[in-house]
Amino acid sequence: MKQRNPFSFLFVFLLATGTLCAQDRSDVFRPEVKITWLGFDFSQAKFIGDREKLGSESDIRHLLEAWNDLVLTEKDKYDIPGMIGRDAVETATDVTKDHNQELDVLALYSNAEKDYLHLSREQVGGIVSKYDYKKNPGIGLMFNIESFSKLNGEASMWVTFIDMKSRQILFTERMTAAPKGFGVRNYWAGALYAVMEKIKKKEFEMWRKKYFRA
Repeated sequence: MKQRNPFSFLFVFLLATGTLCAQDRSDVFRPEVKITWLGFDFSQAKFIGDREKLGSESDIRHLLEAWNDLVLTEKDKYDIPGMIGRDAVETATDVTKDHNQELDVLALYSNAEKDYLHLSREQVGGIVSKYDYKKNPGIGLMFNIESFSKLNGEASMWVTFIDMKSRQILFTERMTAAPKGFGVRNYWAGALYAVMEKIKKKEFEMWRKKYFRA
């Protein structure tokens, strides 16, 4: 009886979990493949320091809405298509806006510097898996906010591409940037803009080299 190659099972496993995922990841870099902008997720975000300026619960909820609305009202500045090598993207920010409205926003406040970088890729995967994507098809792009830290003088977030049908991450990368601007909304929007510019100018091409398979 012919003995089975013990590596054959490993190959099948990798084919199912690695190669197929790599092909999905590659679709992120194919301009003809549609991507849907889902907005900013605050599921496990931490606002570190500056408690007084954040205001009341209703003020914080308004801020979560306002940051998502900025991308829609100032499309030329917050250039999502240009950031990811597209002429256009679909938009479904109701996905994150509705989800954010269900959060206990007062629990997002922290005064601990250690909360600045507190999320792992696995935790981001857990966030993504619990979302209602409202039957949107294909690939979604979401920024999972990790922290807006006045104590650290930076914002941290995970830039996440998602297979919305399976609710699985294609890939996610942590990025940071310094805030800039007047007023709480504009101050942290400055960090969101800075991250988008980093992706547009350099990071997207770096990710292409890392993940793309022809």
